Amino acid sequence: MLTLDLPIEPYWLDLPRGVRVEIRPVTTAVMAAAQAAASRRLAAIRIADPDLDPDMARGLSFAFLVKALARHAVTAWEGVGDAAGKPLPLSPEAVERLMDLDDIAAAFWDRATAPVAAVAAEGNG
Repeated sequence: MLTLDLPIEPYWLDLPRGVRVEIRPVTTAVMAAAQAAASRRLAAIRIADPDLDPDMARGLSFAFLVKALARHAVTAWEGVGDAAGKPLPLSPEAVERLMDLDDIAAAFWDRATAPVAAVAAEGNG
């Protein structure tokens, strides 16, 4: 039997370096929007550089997907500041800059997609 115990309301994720982000649940629509945005960005780079190294293309693909997922899912954050230590307002551009930090991006991806992965691992998905 399929267990539908995925989150339906926004919830907080604790990330490295004292950062917390509130995200909307990663639904099919949110993931599809992120995948479309990431695909468009990678396609533009491949047009500009048809000899793009395959390993770099894979790295860019994942980076673009994480950034797009964060842009579509993050609704609030804590623990993110500017150079002066003043809290930085949430914006799509700032979310992308946060996802440029490898440890943050990896933790965000793992924790944001964990509820769906847990259902699949149980054999429910």
